[in-house]
Amino acid sequence: MVSVENNEEQFNILEDLTNEENEKLKIFRGFPICKGIEDQYLLLFLFSKKFDLEKSHILIKNNLMIREKLNISFPVVKHQVNEELAKKSSSFNIIGHRDKDGRSISYLYPSKLVPKEYSLKDYMTFLLWSQDQSVHDHSSAHREGMTIIEDLHRISMFKHFDSRMTEFLKKYQLNDMQNVFIGRIQKIYIINSPWVLKPLLTLAKTFMKSKIISRVEICKRDHIFSKIDPSNVLIEFGGSLNLTYEAYFDRLPSNF
Repeated sequence: MVSVENNEEQFNILEDLTNEENEKLKIFRGFPICKGIEDQYLLLFLFSKKFDLEKSHILIKNNLMIREKLNISFPVVKHQVNEELAKKSSSFNIIGHRDKDGRSISYLYPSKLVPKEYSLKDYMTFLLWSQDQSVHDHSSAHREGMTIIEDLHRISMFKHFDSRMTEFLKKYQLNDMQNVFIGRIQKIYIINSPWVLKPLLTLAKTFMKSKIISRVEICKRDHIFSKIDPSNVLIEFGGSLNLTYEAYFDRLPSNF
């Protein structure tokens, strides 16, 4: 059984829901698997699947299962996260910043972290916390989905890719990460990509959904600013937002 953390803060995901979203939430709340889970967390699954109840049910079932197998609570809050791992800043988002389409912005910098230097539980706990804490973001951000900026500078598939996670998911026949992890990716900008990436993406078109491939764009940093104001992008990624994730993480309360 997955333990459920209680958190009495204000959650912005609950604000400005439409009548239809409230109706779907009411129905979803009645599913047996949702018993005891607060509305703000149920909304994470509903927004991820555009309030399709059947798809949301599959997502929450799989998400709770991996937490149970790894003994990770739902939700994860900051004090449960390995601080050293978090501050490597290899995967993170800073709540409150948007692209020009109103999407939240997440960052990936894989070469900053060697996953196997940490336990699989610690690694997965951090990934799940990164998603769970988005209940503090406004409903409009969840409605629009997310934009990812990924910097592949100095990436090594052998060093920075964690095969343990894919092996763990395969063990439980979870082959589609979109049915495991919360969030709806609308755009991925890849900067500093290795030369081999473009031909790999061309090859991927033969066996991946074209919708997913069409959301990936290999580009130079400056191109990103046609869709995201530089003031909403960290300096490290070419913008003018003068903030580090380490400083942002430090100022978050322990139950965030």
